[in-house]
Amino acid sequence: MTAPPPAVDPEQLRAVGDQLRAALRAWAEAVAPVLRAAADQFAALAAQLREAGVVDEQGTPRRRDRPAWRSPYGPARTRRRQH
Repeated sequence: MTAPPPAVDPEQLRAVGDQLRAALRAWAEAVAPVLRAAADQFAALAAQLREAGVVDEQGTPRRRDRPAWRSPYGPARTRRRQH
């Protein structure tokens, strides 16, 4: 058997909603400058990567001007066939 739900006073419910709204607004106002600063730093980093030629205007990495066989790790090894 379940107990009947407690009676909820509509005025108390409105007061709780107002308190919650005020708390969320205060949190958003406190966090917004930090998020703006982080976004500005990411934008600066993206601009630096574009200026350095690491990424193109869409942010995708640019291809290097070397053939695949000139890898810094040497040529690819071939597998030996086992009979």
